[in-house]
Amino acid sequence: MKRDGESDRLSLEYAAKMAETRMRPRFTRFLDPADLAEAKSVLQGRTLDFVSWGGYEGAERQIGCFCPAGETPEPEEFPVVCLRSAYNSRFASISHRDVLGAYMALGLTRNCLGDIIVGDTDVFLFVEKASAPYIEEQFESAGRVHLAFRQTDPAGMLPEPKGSYFRAVIPSLRLDAAVAAAFKTSRTKAAEWIRAGGVKVDHLVCEKTDHGVAAGTLLSVRGQGRARLTSVDGTTRKDRIGVTFFRFE
Repeated sequence: MKRDGESDRLSLEYAAKMAETRMRPRFTRFLDPADLAEAKSVLQGRTLDFVSWGGYEGAERQIGCFCPAGETPEPEEFPVVCLRSAYNSRFASISHRDVLGAYMALGLTRNCLGDIIVGDTDVFLFVEKASAPYIEEQFESAGRVHLAFRQTDPAGMLPEPKGSYFRAVIPSLRLDAAVAAAFKTSRTKAAEWIRAGGVKVDHLVCEKTDHGVAAGTLLSVRGQGRARLTSVDGTTRKDRIGVTFFRFE
């Protein structure tokens, strides 16, 4: 689904209507974080719940489910499977972009694909269950790397994200203060990025410099990368706030 199209809203409303009319869970395709927020807004005025699952805890792209209250599906009931392929990183490197490009070349749509995770020795794809056999049969390479995907249980196998932790002290839990500390710039520059629409908070654009942040907030800055505020560690003697960030590579 596209991020802001009217047809996407209508697709979500249709899924909700079917769940409400037939009184049974109705799954969506893979949704990005903005679509997930839109799906929750569709619930207004309906006697439904909305849950989502992307194949592992913390997945960015997830399949949603509109369901009658009390009929929430378990994670294993979602039509999501994990495909894994090992590769030899000694002879060639591979990137997220390489894998996505090779996937799209198969003629499949983006909303059939969830997260792509590229580790040092393995690639993981989270895909719709119906498309998994085709991907296993047809997906043979990405870039110069040979791949052979097979369905697997990802529990305990997914690589840790690459990056580093660091501590900082900020004057308040405002967005401009957090961005300045996370990306090692001035608060004035951080405010410029925010007002220009270049900053996302948990995947959604935020143009308010005084927007509040908390432990767990994911910050994305156009052209600068991503960082997560992993913890708020208390106040100093001068009433400043100690925090810990994880900056993704």
